[in-house]
Amino acid sequence: MVIIGGGYTGTMAAARLASRGRSVTVLDRNELGWGASSRNGGMVLPGFKTGPGSLLKRYGDHGRQLYQATLDAIALVEETIRVNQIECQYAQTGQLHLAHKPALARHLEDEAHILSEQFGIATRVIPRAELSSEVGTSLYYGGLLVERSGGLHPAKYFAGLAQLARDRGAHLYDHAPATGIERRRPGGFTVSTPRGRISTGNVLLATNGYTDRILPSVRRRVIPIGSYIIATEPLTSELAHSAIPNRRMLIDSKNFLYYWRFSADNRMLFGGRASFAPTTTPMARDWLYAAMTRVHPQLKGVKIEHAWGGLVGFTLDRMPHIGRMDGVTYALGYCGTGVAMSTYFGQLAADWIAGDELPACWQRPFPSMPLYREKPWFLPAVGWYYRALDGL
Repeated sequence: MVIIGGGYTGTMAAARLASRGRSVTVLDRNELGWGASSRNGGMVLPGFKTGPGSLLKRYGDHGRQLYQATLDAIALVEETIRVNQIECQYAQTGQLHLAHKPALARHLEDEAHILSEQFGIATRVIPRAELSSEVGTSLYYGGLLVERSGGLHPAKYFAGLAQLARDRGAHLYDHAPATGIERRRPGGFTVSTPRGRISTGNVLLATNGYTDRILPSVRRRVIPIGSYIIATEPLTSELAHSAIPNRRMLIDSKNFLYYWRFSADNRMLFGGRASFAPTTTPMARDWLYAAMTRVHPQLKGVKIEHAWGGLVGFTLDRMPHIGRMDGVTYALGYCGTGVAMSTYFGQLAADWIAGDELPACWQRPFPSMPLYREKPWFLPAVGWYYRALDGL
């Protein structure tokens, strides 16, 4: 078994397959965990970009199953951390989803009702007049508190998954890019690398935002979009409390959204998408600092000590996808919600490859963009459209 992509999905799949007696090789073009698996915001959240109400309307009972899968994904992350004693600073803090428009705030009660009645999740709508008890800003019009959420140190969590895969006998190789996949007769594949060729019965593509042309039919269905994060110097307890009194995971409702939280050592981690067009880390750092101080004016003058970014894998329907093309299994397209779902997809893909049935809710078409092959030429126009929506 060869897995292309050494992030959360690939290492979790490797650990699962190795525990089921399979010989597993994981290949990564860069260092293991180099992509979003070590450079994300560390938020372990339920749901997708599409809200639970829209999921139910669009997919019916399959929509309910899809949302339930995100809750199962959180449970899997927590179980994996607990059973394997992964030291990654995980804490179940709750998530606060903030409405940036009055019209969106009016829909929070509906979403809270769906989450409570359909999924048994503890939720609470916080009106604007009471929002200061949860977040030190006057920028938003209400919030929905979802208790079933948490945060962790993403790189330490990845290190734990990689060690788990190694302990179970998987072989993990960094700086070993897969350069080609060939079908063999009567079955199986040959995967080419600069170090040699590997014969295997199955291949799993787990490259998300770093999917390349090795499987063109998948490449034109995944859109790489940059996401960036800044980290402040450690804040005093008083200043931290004034910004996020209960240390929630915070995310707002814009298409060009902000997401922010505190690290274990009281650094403000503030992330977002400065643009759908290419940008640089220094430009994104300055943009994010301006955004952070607009949300939290009390943080003006706080030093930014770190800034980084990477690629998120988006899909046209803004949903993750698992399936097979040309005989190759793929599991990717997390659209920025990947800490829990990529762990879940790693286990799901492994079990499917090992012979289990793929749940019907995941057997959905994977849409592609007409005329899109490698360069997402349409992103500037899409970015303009979404920015206009945010401003209206």
